[in-house]
Amino acid sequence: MTEVPWLVPVAVALGVVAVLVLAVVVAIRVVRRSPGMRNAASAALAEAIVALGELDDAVDDLDVAFEALDATDASDLPADLRRARATALRTRDRGFADVLDLSGDTSVAASRRDRARQLAQTFRTQTERVRDARTQLSAWARTHREAADLRAAALRRRDAVVVASGDPAPLLATLRERFDPADRSEAERAAEAASLALSAVDAALEHDDEQHLMVATRALRRAARCLRAVEDEHRIALQAAENAAGEIAAARAEMTDADTAAAARPEAGAPDATARLRTARDELDAAATRSVRRPREAVAVVARVRAERDRAVGEALTPRRRVEAARAALPGTLACARAALATAEARDAADGIHPPIARRLQLEDARRRLAVARAETDAAPALEAARAAWRALADD
Repeated sequence: MTEVPWLVPVAVALGVVAVLVLAVVVAIRVVRRSPGMRNAASAALAEAIVALGELDDAVDDLDVAFEALDATDASDLPADLRRARATALRTRDRGFADVLDLSGDTSVAASRRDRARQLAQTFRTQTERVRDARTQLSAWARTHREAADLRAAALRRRDAVVVASGDPAPLLATLRERFDPADRSEAERAAEAASLALSAVDAALEHDDEQHLMVATRALRRAARCLRAVEDEHRIALQAAENAAGEIAAARAEMTDADTAAAARPEAGAPDATARLRTARDELDAAATRSVRRPREAVAVVARVRAERDRAVGEALTPRRRVEAARAALPGTLACARAALATAEARDAADGIHPPIARRLQLEDARRRLAVARAETDAAPALEAARAAWRALADD
């Protein structure tokens, strides 16, 4: 018989406690990863996205008001209003990054839910502060600004935009002479939107109250963005025209190498690699026949064909050849992604309305991926990021 009879019940009790603790830990983990918790995380993220949209709208309104009321660089502006604007812009920008990071997070659902709730609360709190700052700014302007002076400043800004941008007509004339409508329609749309926006500025500036000054400022910003879009579309089209023939020739040579690699190592590529490469080559040949009048389309086809080639041959190419292929594909893919982003931004500017928050997140995601592609020093990951940016804008 044991000399310490109390050890047995103590050991049993400790064992029961350990089992209970283990059961509680397992239960908590199951709950934190359950479908219900994943749904809760998704719902919380949706609420955070809505709150971010409201914050972005409020910050945009405040920023427009700073310009309309001639307060952006004003030496007589109270320091607290200047800090409020800086904080609002910083919080909004960081909010986009945080929401995009959370959207791609694969951690425990409960953690994602909690993080989303924190973000939503941060956005709502900041939105109220921004609205308060907006009210204070109007009150300050009524005391420190004359309506006639604000109208005169707005007219000067309008003239400065027109002078800086120049007449888009010569750019459009070049595009119409050289390219089919498919490669110039966005420039034409942006030019028309710019003209309408400038007309809206002039109409609003027939008055000098704050509401009309806000309307004029928004319209002038839209005009400036659209005029820049015309320049961007002109530049993108001419660059594509310079590069299309060389890109097509290089892609054709690469397709021949891909055929050879797929035949030599069929087990390393897709089962239907030969058929996929044949289809890609046909698409490339069709684009080549239109490349003089549609160079942007040709460059985009080359980038898509190269992506299809990579998917088809898989590991059939040697590591060295894969690096060479990535280096060859990167410039054209980057150009396509940048052009898609410029076109998307131009369309939003031409529409004249603040796009839905989902759209704003889509564009910000593409910008971030493009930044990664430009900063990456290795061709393969840079190409992957550039393709991801392009895919993010695939619906445009």
